[in-house]
Amino acid sequence: MVKFSDFFLKGLQPKASRYIETERNGFYIEVMPSGEKSFRYRYRLNGQREKVTIGAYPAMTLKAARTRHSEMLDQVNMGESPARAKRESRLQAAAGISSLGTFEHFAEKWIELELKPRNKNARQDETYIRRDILPTVGKKELKSVTTQDIWGCVEAVKQRGHGQAARRVRSVLKRIFDFAISHGLVLINPASAVRPTHIAQTKARPRFLSVQEIPVWLHAIETSSIAKSTKLALRFLLLVPARKGELLAATWNDVDFAASTWDIRGDASKNGAALRHKLPSQAMAVLRELRQLAMGSQWVLPSSRGLGRAHLSKSAMNSAIKGIAGLPQGVVIHDLRRTVRTNLSELGISSDVAEMCLNHRRSGMIRVYDVSELIEQRYQALQKWESYLKSLLDGGGKENNAPKVPEQFGEMLQQIHADPALRRYLLSALLEQSESG
Repeated sequence: MVKFSDFFLKGLQPKASRYIETERNGFYIEVMPSGEKSFRYRYRLNGQREKVTIGAYPAMTLKAARTRHSEMLDQVNMGESPARAKRESRLQAAAGISSLGTFEHFAEKWIELELKPRNKNARQDETYIRRDILPTVGKKELKSVTTQDIWGCVEAVKQRGHGQAARRVRSVLKRIFDFAISHGLVLINPASAVRPTHIAQTKARPRFLSVQEIPVWLHAIETSSIAKSTKLALRFLLLVPARKGELLAATWNDVDFAASTWDIRGDASKNGAALRHKLPSQAMAVLRELRQLAMGSQWVLPSSRGLGRAHLSKSAMNSAIKGIAGLPQGVVIHDLRRTVRTNLSELGISSDVAEMCLNHRRSGMIRVYDVSELIEQRYQALQKWESYLKSLLDGGGKENNAPKVPEQFGEMLQQIHADPALRRYLLSALLEQSESG
């Protein structure tokens, strides 16, 4: 038996056949050949051996699984079967679903039973339902919703100029009706006939910071009036190509200052895959400053509301940069991630290493058999990027070879460039000096 930790769990690699690792009191994790991992509880009740699935890792965190296991232990001690209770709960939920007539009532059940338990970003999809779907089809009987009704929901969003959001609305509707089909409530999915490409073409956002824009971006951020912690967070995201949400969800338990590592937890990453970053010196220096500013909060980026009991929200970071003057046009926070990835290629970093820096995992059988996380190679890649970034800021980038001008002279040159009368005066003075000399 071993003491589970996120580091231990993410290190469990798939084998040719399924296997288990046990902690204590029947609490164990099962690893499938596909790489899927599930917490389970094995126990004996009335002389019979039973087992029940607690949840899939990392969608369910280790802490949540231990809490649920403790509750199941209490059930067994009271002579109750957790497995039987789970089956009965499912039957009751199915019975409750089958009695719902309108789309609105069914959608509410889908949100509670399917969307929220399975989706870390459920809020956005719930917004689509309440804002864009229910006003159109909410009062209709579930069975009477047609493909034309689906188009009615989609077109209303598309006409506002949000083609990609319209595609997402169609996706939500399709998932709701797939759920209805699985419960035998409808026979066909009216959203399946609506092809996403008929709504809008997928847009791959190409924006990233050029080598000339990177110093401009940093200067605008550093001289702005936004909070110091937000400035540091934006600097960190230019050094390490993490997702904004991964940094916002980070706690100080995820950071090892002695080993210079930061663990992105599976429950915090978009793809559910945990990843350990070994960080270069500047990134660690940023984290040390953030630790001082955190004032004892568990969060790397605590919210000023609630005395640091919650982390800063995504919307707060987005709002912070909206009013900053001098930022390169059309750049959002996620473009920093694309900026780092683009420059890693320019610096000669292999595609495998660069993609792993972004926690992009291979798919298919390659993912099953190649489970290397290339931590040392990624560390060297981030070091190389950090050194190059420093050279850009020092004026030594590959497209910025002009001599570095002292700051006070740079301001004077800007004034001369902006004032034609001043330029004529200086030119006249120089000519007079030349003639007199």
